[in-house]
Amino acid sequence: MVSDHTRAVSDERTALLEASPVKQTKPCWKDLHPYIRPLIASNFIALIAGLNDGNLGIIIPRLKIYYDISDATVSILFLCNALGFFMAAGCNGYLVHKFGQLNTIFLGAGAITGAYLILVQGLAFPIMCFCMMIQGGGVGLMDGAVNVFVANIPMATLMLNILHAIYGVGAMITPSISTALLAHNISWKGIYVFLLFVALVNIVLITIGFRNVDLEGKTSQTTTTSTDEQQDDKSVRRLAIFNRMTLLGALYILTYAGVEVCVGGWGYSYLTQGMNGNEIDMGYVISGYWAGLAVGRLILGWFTGTYGEKRMISIFTITAASLLLLIFLVPDIWLDSLFMILVGFFIGPMFPSCVSLASKVLPRNMHPTAIGFMSAFGAGGAAFFPFLAGQIAGFVGIIYMPLAWFTCAVVMQVIWTFIPNGKSKMLF
Repeated sequence: MVSDHTRAVSDERTALLEASPVKQTKPCWKDLHPYIRPLIASNFIALIAGLNDGNLGIIIPRLKIYYDISDATVSILFLCNALGFFMAAGCNGYLVHKFGQLNTIFLGAGAITGAYLILVQGLAFPIMCFCMMIQGGGVGLMDGAVNVFVANIPMATLMLNILHAIYGVGAMITPSISTALLAHNISWKGIYVFLLFVALVNIVLITIGFRNVDLEGKTSQTTTTSTDEQQDDKSVRRLAIFNRMTLLGALYILTYAGVEVCVGGWGYSYLTQGMNGNEIDMGYVISGYWAGLAVGRLILGWFTGTYGEKRMISIFTITAASLLLLIFLVPDIWLDSLFMILVGFFIGPMFPSCVSLASKVLPRNMHPTAIGFMSAFGAGGAAFFPFLAGQIAGFVGIIYMPLAWFTCAVVMQVIWTFIPNGKSKMLF
């Protein structure tokens, strides 16, 4: 007979796809009832992450005028944002083990609130760059935490796709608000007043939603355990980060997030400056792109869960890459707008599918560090690649931007080919 302690240790250190084949009841909606409060808080964090990422692209033209800077200079904002994400990735595991997951979430929420409070002042450009770094770090810490939590609840694959669909909804809202502000000739600082209000609501929801919730994922253990059965936290973090699934997953999400936010961030400039589109109409096209991403995560997420992550994500990536190439080859603004919205639809399920696969491949005790690292480091691509794209626009012209997006999509597919599928042991 297996003791409760042995079962607990096995659950912590065994990947779901390597567990013994035991007949289990299929999870249903009823199983989610105990998780309603933290799920609401988690989805609001995803919403604010989307609001944050969808914002900058629309206000770039006004920032260039306000600060009298070029495309190459304004893209430094993306680089600073990326540095914040990478910092969050590097210290996420340490912060979680030192202060706990909930305090790490509060740290991230406080960071973005402080950043927005400064940004509404419209201070000097170097100060805005610093705020972008703080903002990126804050979003990275929160994003890693909620991905870990949602990946370990009933119906995790569906809940992850809903979580990331909410992100897409957030990224759709800020372009619409920024476009409305532009139509009424209101300063770009107005969008940060809105984001500051949302950040304050976020702190309230975190306080209520995660109260008395076990975010550490600890299983009950007997008081007498041998030294061999206890893994040092530092050793676990090292094994988690240098796991093949973690490293390749982080690189994949890094490149994916680059494509996602490059299209959403620089797509507006490409359509208005490169293709001479109407500023108001093209603002709504970008909102349509983010809406497509949200819908894709819900619809295509079901196909991914049903027919397998490896196969379906490859199909979606090849389709999205073809559409990105067509944007460059077909010089028609309305067709390009349609292709852009379809790209959002097809790339939608990629991030949550990678996180879901990692949660099945990796042992439970590695999830906080591994998935947190993947999410924060990978999300840095949402800022780093737009920076590179801005440099390209500054040197060769914004009309070549779709080729950079296409190249990133090809690299994504190459990395995805080597992502573990759970059929082999993943520890080095």
